[in-house]
Amino acid sequence: MKNLFSIIPADFFKPLNSKYKEQYADCLLAIYNSYRTEISYGVDREAVVSTLTEYFNQRTDDISFDDDNSFEKDSRSKAQKTINFLKDCGWLDFEEEKNYQQNVVLTEYAVPFIRTMHDVIREEETEYQGLISQIHAVLQNEDLYSKPYQFILKNVVSNTEQLVSSLKKLNISIKKHIDKQTRNKDLGTVLDMFTTYNDEIVSKSLYRLKTSENVGKFRQSIKINLDRMLTEPKILKDLVDGYMEIEQETDASTAQDKLIQMIVDVKSAFENLDKIIKDIDRKNIHYMKNAASRAKFELASGTNQEGKINTILRYLTEFSDEDETVPDELFNVFIQKYVSEESIKKVPEKKSYEEVATINVAEMLTDEEKAIKKKLLLDKQMARFYRKKIESFVSDLLRDKPLIMASNIPITNRKDFENLIYIRLFAIQSQVYRVKKTNQRVKTDKCEFTDFEIIRKQAGDKDV
Repeated sequence: MKNLFSIIPADFFKPLNSKYKEQYADCLLAIYNSYRTEISYGVDREAVVSTLTEYFNQRTDDISFDDDNSFEKDSRSKAQKTINFLKDCGWLDFEEEKNYQQNVVLTEYAVPFIRTMHDVIREEETEYQGLISQIHAVLQNEDLYSKPYQFILKNVVSNTEQLVSSLKKLNISIKKHIDKQTRNKDLGTVLDMFTTYNDEIVSKSLYRLKTSENVGKFRQSIKINLDRMLTEPKILKDLVDGYMEIEQETDASTAQDKLIQMIVDVKSAFENLDKIIKDIDRKNIHYMKNAASRAKFELASGTNQEGKINTILRYLTEFSDEDETVPDELFNVFIQKYVSEESIKKVPEKKSYEEVATINVAEMLTDEEKAIKKKLLLDKQMARFYRKKIESFVSDLLRDKPLIMASNIPITNRKDFENLIYIRLFAIQSQVYRVKKTNQRVKTDKCEFTDFEIIRKQAGDKDV
């Protein structure tokens, strides 16, 4: 794996770590923006000098480019020396044309750094519209499978990485967004923020991922087409050939392993998208609650005692900016309106102690009482009906017979009739016997029921 500092020059970050880092950063962005209408990241030196001269004309500070601390005051001179300094540090390079014109060119490793600086400064929210549907459409387009690596997989991997990276960026920036919108703002501003927050921050980014571009609508089709790339020999061969051509890989086996890893990574990313979106929703709700609590705190400026104290302290804060005689001790008083949901400290609870009840002395049983209690428990246990006990009872009734009629079982008391009921109930799950209903009604002086056959169960038998 390549090391970053084996690619960029040793002094590459020197402009951004110097006393004049603000000016150098502005100059790099100005040069980058001046190339937007050009066909490459290179333009006539005089045009770059003109751009930077205009920048320095708007600033009054002087810059020293020498160790002897001699300062440049002329804007054009500052522009010329800035270009030379950035060239020495590896951000710029010079190209000579046939007409002796000198072009100033951004180096290949400077472009991504400046682009990132540009994106960080803009702080624009990423919209994810189209990324998932683009991935799906590319995988569905049969015409593109003539060169599956160049036209399909490379774009799929790029769009997937952009989607996941942008969602992760949003995930870690939600707290910053809400704090920025609500901290040190008056109540009206905080309340207005609630009405626009979903449209401008989260919903703008996530709305389509939950509706028209819901991951679930496309995920299965995307996975099927990715698997197809690995299972169809022709597509896999074309993938390997394309990878070796574009990435300049000489070993086909290594190329295939890397392609497999790329496809696995894309599938894994789509499996994890739901978790990322769910975590974004969780954080969004959490920090919105905090912002709501902050709004509640602002509402303390009412007519109650807390509101009056809050109003007094706010007035003293404003008044103290003009009158230095206000005692500092006044501002050692802090009001507390709400418990922050970000705090991990438990809210203290007031403990109450009740009178301890009298501990009863254990009752000692005699041997005779123990024997009686033991017999009662045993009788109670034996009186319980359970499947194994009923199956044992039925086996004793059947003995060597293939079946018996329920009417042949003597019923002299309530317990006998309960046995008959449980025989019928447990037959469904029994491995010992099954039952077969008849149309014959049986009536005795103790009970009345529909007679049924109790049949010894054989392999493959079913209840009727």
